[in-house]
This record gives sequence, C-alpha cells and structure tokens, in this order.
Amino acid sequence: MRVKVSIIFISFFLVQSINAFVHQKTLAGDKFTWPNTSTINLYVNGANSSGISSSSIASRTSESASRWNNSGGPALSVSSVTTGPASGRSDIYFSTDPLFFSSSSILAVTESIYNESDGTIIESDIIIKDSVLFSNSQTSSPFIGDILSHEIGHLIGLDHATLPFSTMFYKLTRGQATPSFDDHLGKSMLYNSLSNSGSITGKIAGGEGVVGVFAADVNLISSNQGRIIASMLSDESGNFKFEGLPTDDVYYIYVKPLKTKESLSPFYQTVKKDFCTGFADFKGTFFETCNNSRKGYPQGIKLINGTTSIDIGVVTIKCNLNVPLNYFPGRSAGEFKIGDADRAGDSFVGYFTKDDIDTGKEDVLFVDLSHVDASAGNLYLDLSLLSQDFQSKVVYKIEVTSPLGFYSFNYGTDSDLNPNLNLKGKINLDPSVFANNVFEIKVIPTSFEDFILTTPFTIEGLFFPDFSSIGDDRFFYQFIYFISQKSGLDYTVFSHYNYPASRGNNSCMEGGKTYSVKSAGAVTGVTSESFKKKEKGDASIVACGSVTLTNENGGGPSGGSSLLIGLIFAFAIFYFGSYRSVLSF
Repeated sequence: MRVKVSIIFISFFLVQSINAFVHQKTLAGDKFTWPNTSTINLYVNGANSSGISSSSIASRTSESASRWNNSGGPALSVSSVTTGPASGRSDIYFSTDPLFFSSSSILAVTESIYNESDGTIIESDIIIKDSVLFSNSQTSSPFIGDILSHEIGHLIGLDHATLPFSTMFYKLTRGQATPSFDDHLGKSMLYNSLSNSGSITGKIAGGEGVVGVFAADVNLISSNQGRIIASMLSDESGNFKFEGLPTDDVYYIYVKPLKTKESLSPFYQTVKKDFCTGFADFKGTFFETCNNSRKGYPQGIKLINGTTSIDIGVVTIKCNLNVPLNYFPGRSAGEFKIGDADRAGDSFVGYFTKDDIDTGKEDVLFVDLSHVDASAGNLYLDLSLLSQDFQSKVVYKIEVTSPLGFYSFNYGTDSDLNPNLNLKGKINLDPSVFANNVFEIKVIPTSFEDFILTTPFTIEGLFFPDFSSIGDDRFFYQFIYFISQKSGLDYTVFSHYNYPASRGNNSCMEGGKTYSVKSAGAVTGVTSESFKKKEKGDASIVACGSVTLTNENGGGPSGGSSLLIGLIFAFAIFYFGSYRSVLSF
C-alpha cells in the first residue's frame, strides 16, 4: 500500500553543535528509505515573501544537498523550476495552504509517499510556510539554510535527534545548515555507506532478568574529540550498534532515558523509563565494569591497534550516578590522584552539590606522566571535561600547574560561534626532562546563574535548549586525559589506560523494576490508521509539528528574529488523528 505521511519537522534555538541521530520508522518498525541506488531529484521553486531571491533559495538547497551527499547513499540532485508542485516528483516550495498550515505555529512540512509494506520512499515534498519572515544570513534566525538542511534530513529518512545542536535536533540551533558527524552517521547507517570500519555493539538492560530496555538513549563519547559524537536509541530488545566509527580512538558510553518521545515517530510512543525503586525513572549514567574499585571510572572502549569491532555485552541502566570511591576523601584532603604513577590515561566522574559550588569548593587532581618517554617532542597531555553535553547546568574552568608553567582552559565558542562549556586542552610534554611532566589540575565550578551575567551570551537557551524537558539537575562532569601525538595538523592517541576487556554488567544489574516494553506497532489495537489525518486517493496525510514565534526572552509572539517551536503532540494526535514531530526555535 502507498501511504502519504506529512512530517512537519521544525524547531530550534541557537546553540552549539553536538550530535544525535534517530531513524524514522513505520509502526511495523521498517525504516523510511529511498532505494539505495537511486538519485533523489529535488525540484525547487524558490518564490517566497521573505525577500530572498529564488536563485538564493536554490543555492541554499544545493548547499544543503551537497553536504548531505557527503554521507554516501542515494545522491540528492537539485533543479530550479518556476512551476508549481507536480505529481510524481519531489518538490520544495513555499506556501500558505491551510491544508499544510492549519495552525499558525506550523513552520514547514515534509510530506512523503512510501510503501507501507517495507517503508520505501517513493516521493517526498518539502513545503515551507510563506508567511514566516526567513533570513538568508547564517547569524540570524530563522535562517533558511538551517530549515532546508533539517527538512532534507527528514526527506532522507532521519527522525528528530534526541540531543541538542545536531542538524536533526527538534529545536532550531545556529549551525544546523551543516550536518554534523552524527547526522552523517545516521544517514550512512541508514544506507550502509559507512566511511569508517569501527563498530561498537551492546545491549541496554535492567533487573535481575536482564530485561532489554526499548529506546534507551545511548550516547557515544570520543576521547579524541572530547565530546559526544553520536547517539542512538536501543531497539525493542535493548540492542544497539554504532557503525562507521574512526578506529584510532577510545570511546565511552553514557545511557539516559528518552525524554522527548513526543518529538519522534509513533513507533516510539510506548517508551517507558520508570524502572527504579518506587517506579522512579532511571538516571543518565556511564557504562562501567562490575569491578567495585572502578566505580566512577567510565569503561573505555579502545578501537585502536587493529581492533575495529567490539561487543561490550550488557550495559545496565542505573538509578544513581557513581563517583570514584576515593573521590570525596580526596577532595577533603585537597588532592585526588588519578590512577597509578605508570598510568598514561583514564577517565572519571566528578560531582558537586549546589552548596559546594556556592562555597567555592574545587577538585584538585594530580597526573604523573614522568614515566613517559617524551623525547620525540610531539607528545601532549590531552585533557577534556564534559558537562554541557550531559545538560548539566554548571560552568567549569581548568587550571593546570607543572614545573614548566601555568595553563588555563575556559569556555569558548565553536565554529558556528555558539558558546561551548565543554573544555578541551593540550599541553606539550617536556621532551628533555621527563620529571617535569607532572601536573596539578584544578577543576573550578561556577554557578551557571552567576556565569551568564558575565558573558555576552545572555540567553540560557544558547547553552541549554529546552532545559525544562531534557536538562539534568545534577552538577557533574566527565574528565578524560590521555597522551596524544601530533602529526602534521592531526592528533592521534599515543597512549591511554589499558582498559580490560569488558564482560558486561550481567553480574551487577540495576533497575530492579525493569519490565519489557514493545513498540507502538507491536501493541494490540494500534495500527497505521491510528495516525492518519485524511484520505487522499490511495494516500493519507499525517501532520507532525508546530512552531510558535517568541521573543528572545521566551515571551509571547513578537515577530522577532528568534523562533521557538512548541511541542503540542498530545493535542495533535487526538485532534488531527496524526503524529507530530517538532523542531523549535
């Protein structure tokens, strides 16, 4: 059966770039995909009321298409037309037709015709609301390039991202015109066009029965990049697999509950997370081994030295965040030594209370690399501190002292000029006197509320978009250090902690209330008819998404340059009989 689905995907909020991908799925669990060998021809009529020339619209569309084509798979080809949309082809155009924009808040619609038996896409149109004033400048919102790249991602088969700042995130953020590694990975995995050979496989589960957790949000952290580079949802059995990963890196896994299922396809609407005592939600936590001495130390997964594929086994969900056993005693004594004197890398989790921050407490760490032969002269102590990626609303700086000098690392901006609270720094090791390669590292927290009063970035949403939905009220960070080696302009892992092979968490399971949950398509009485809006020949239309214009301070409609798209999924599904996916400003 051919089914037509309208997916309105628009919502943003000007912020920094990290990544996440989710594949759109039918209720039966089939992914929406184009035939892999096909060229997707897009026909653009750029006539609009925003004062942007038709040729500029076509050029922005070509730019977005070219960037998505870097992921492989079916190629996007863009042509300009002056005619209206035509049956049998994929069109991009501006309209005020109430058939698509029944609500004043809807910003754009991606409407696809697909084969219901296997999810193969036959035709897809992108309709942009012509009564909205779009910008052709990357620094002004709503930027038409951000809109086009996001909608083309849906046209390809990607759902909304579960983490901020990727092209497919459900809120508009500056820089979404350029797909991130995670966006590209989502497309590459969808069409088996992977450019790297590394893979990490595992299963998210809870309880003594090792019950698989459906749609747990699995985040992949790169040591080299010092940030989350990809995120995906586990399947109905709890399984996940990251493919296409660079193989000169050490990775970590952070698992959290899905908090924005309303922004995703109906397939995910049955997701549950109340698996802890008293049926409380499980918490965002790191994958660790069952070794008690390694509590608070995330387990590294090394795709180096010829190892390209690793199955880490069962990863338990958790109800509490772990820190190292000697972490708080170390803080009281004024020092926390990371590992042994012969260790050349590791990672741990640090934690502050609000009172700790208000009273000026800090972590003092010691790293001893005097045992390392640094005579080559191109070796570096590589430091990362992640907090913003976990939506932990606290600001850190790092101060490092060694016999050779003092170094400080503070927040900065990314390539899109968005504020970045994650810290990354490198310190060249002394190639002559190895005893100088001993470092005292201070981690100094600052209240976010105090910090934001002192920066040019005065809007919380620039740092933490939709914090009320996806934020974390715990003040914690992940610290990573290792030795990197510079070759030309690139840095690679020279030495890291020799993490033992993981045997999984079968012997230390948490989440004792975990129960099995099936997808919407497997639930009795739920069919594709439940999500249709109206019949149109042999096709049906499903709308998803809403957008509300707001001022920069989050007030009511203003017609200003800032756009915030509200989530009204519950309203949409009962009133329209359809599902909605939202992308907000």
